[in-house]
Amino acid sequence: MSQAEAEAGASKGRGAVSDVRLPPPGRDQPPQPASRRPTFLGTLFRNELLTTFRRWRTLALLAVLAAVPILVGIAVRIETSDGSSSGPGGGGGPAFISQITNNGLFLVFTALAATLPFFLPMSIGVIAGDAIAGEANAGTLRYLLVAPAGRTRLLLTKYATVMTFCLVATLVVALSALTVGAILFPLGDLTTISGTRITFAEGLGRALLIALVVAASLTGVAALGLFVSTLTNSGIAAMATTVGLLITVQILDQIPQLHALQPYFFSHYWLSFADLMREPVYWDDLVKNLGLQALYAAVFGSAAWARFMAKDITA
Repeated sequence: MSQAEAEAGASKGRGAVSDVRLPPPGRDQPPQPASRRPTFLGTLFRNELLTTFRRWRTLALLAVLAAVPILVGIAVRIETSDGSSSGPGGGGGPAFISQITNNGLFLVFTALAATLPFFLPMSIGVIAGDAIAGEANAGTLRYLLVAPAGRTRLLLTKYATVMTFCLVATLVVALSALTVGAILFPLGDLTTISGTRITFAEGLGRALLIALVVAASLTGVAALGLFVSTLTNSGIAAMATTVGLLITVQILDQIPQLHALQPYFFSHYWLSFADLMREPVYWDDLVKNLGLQALYAAVFGSAAWARFMAKDITA
């Protein structure tokens, strides 16, 4: 091979190498589809749920709620062990209690009626009152806001977590009552308040609907507790204040002289879920209850947002 041919071959080789285009830096891999990118809000909500439901306080509250139907069912079983029936004149008690011995499904309605005035809202008040104040007291609130969450999204996540606890707590009461009712009492077709007969499957459907209505009835308390939680850096103070307001409203709702104001108390229509056991269903008080809860959620949710946006985070 002559020197000219060698130089031509080398020049051709250099040209081939120079024609190879390397991918620009940072673009050697295709971008990840947007649907696979976990949103920060979803991650924050999942972390809040895990944190809330891993606390011993939360588990203790759920255990107490689950124990109420057990105690009611055992008490009714002992009371009727001699073959007597707890009829309407048998000493009163929560709604539907006179029907438990005939059908264990009525224990679900009785347990919800027994826990709704105090146990359920108290549990919600504890969780909601600790939502913001507890983070401030533990010194973790400032670190949560350092992350790209923003105060609005953090507050919405806290409220969504409290509402999830509302649903879980209500379902715990309902499932515990259904289990105890099935063990201690017969199951089957049931008689509504209107005197008509419905199948057991339809009764289960109405029990689920009642549980959802009860959970929705607690949205006002959840918003109130969240607002109180933004006013202080002490979780215990926020929880105590929320429960204290709950008890105060319950007392005021029983004073006859305040009958003009009572329809505006968030607890006034709580027991309207019993109308779901009528045939046909009586919707007036149910709609008033849900509308009132939405109003309380809007008012106190807005107040919580305004307070939290202006709050000086020092812890």
